[in-house]
Amino acid sequence: MKHTAKPFQATHYNPELIKDFSKVVCPPYDLIDKKKAVNLKKQSRYNYCRVSLADGDNYDLPAKNLKNWIAKKILIKDTKQSYYLYQQQFKVGKKNFLRYGVFCLLNMEKREIFPHEHTLSKPRRDRKKMIFKTKANLSPVFVIAGGADNFLTFLSKKYTKRKPIFQFKDEQQNFNRVWRVESQKELDLISSSLENSYLLIADGHHRFETSFDYFRKNRGKFKELNYILSCVTVAQPGLVILPTHRIVTFSGKKKEVFAQIEKYFYLSQVSQKLLEKKMKTKRRFSFGIYSDKKFYFASLKNTDILDKISPPEYRELDSYIFHKVVLPKLRHKNIEYSHNMDEAKKIAGNKKVVFFLKPASLESVLKIARAGCRLPQKSTYFYPKIPSGLVMRCFEK
Repeated sequence: MKHTAKPFQATHYNPELIKDFSKVVCPPYDLIDKKKAVNLKKQSRYNYCRVSLADGDNYDLPAKNLKNWIAKKILIKDTKQSYYLYQQQFKVGKKNFLRYGVFCLLNMEKREIFPHEHTLSKPRRDRKKMIFKTKANLSPVFVIAGGADNFLTFLSKKYTKRKPIFQFKDEQQNFNRVWRVESQKELDLISSSLENSYLLIADGHHRFETSFDYFRKNRGKFKELNYILSCVTVAQPGLVILPTHRIVTFSGKKKEVFAQIEKYFYLSQVSQKLLEKKMKTKRRFSFGIYSDKKFYFASLKNTDILDKISPPEYRELDSYIFHKVVLPKLRHKNIEYSHNMDEAKKIAGNKKVVFFLKPASLESVLKIARAGCRLPQKSTYFYPKIPSGLVMRCFEK
């Protein structure tokens, strides 16, 4: 029987040789620009970006580094099939959160795995080259198990009293800890809890697509290639989705932009504090605007326009509505993104306009994914991201 989730023998940094994990882990590959890569490499000769990123167009170098680090026992492979409990402790504003998940292998052939975003060709090509050269899942996809028992509550109460395999604070000062779960009773608990759940890919769509493509083209060459390294979580207070604000550069004058917006929206000038309050309390589609050091709140004059959006699942997603209803009416040249109001203001300066959007709810994202719909790029931002270099999975013949 092909199970939804399986334990595995993870490859990870050797705690005997690596004393400070904060120096060797790195952000996900798509959050590392050239300047960031240089700084990460300065932190350690074994920083994981030397494995997760190509050196320009050189994909042989990361594969060579991976092979050498395994030979030197910088990276070691566990001897037992295990799940790995993962805890992230972090802040959003002044509020503290804990988020738990388990590293495991997920069966990519299960019909109950739902993507929720479209992918882009350039990162797909990059990840295809990387998996072809390294023959490994270098970092996990982040998956939410809907309808699953909250097995993480039981595990967290038990394991957080124990010493982890490793722990560290990442560059954002988030506290990360990983424990190995080996007892057969607990392995069975995790496997059975995930067996009948539906699975939403929260982050890592490019990794999932390229891994599935690699499996189809190399079926039979490696063991269990139909499984992918994943970090699976369930609905919990620490499953935070941040808003993704749009900073827009327009072709015409700002007064023309505002005139067009006012055809369809009521606009009221507000303080930043009041805008933040309104963004939390207003339910139907509405958004904030920042331009020339002033804040505005925009609400629809005629909400019947939302009833025309199809399928109906999209009516709960402000980013989708903004791109379908608002943006096409405005002549724009470029869009930048930020998850923080103050950062968005700095990016905008005096020339650009910020559109503050409400974050998607977990319920709406799950509903959209289960309906078989995809979201536009930059619709969700699950925070925090999972650092690369915690665990990996090398393919076996």
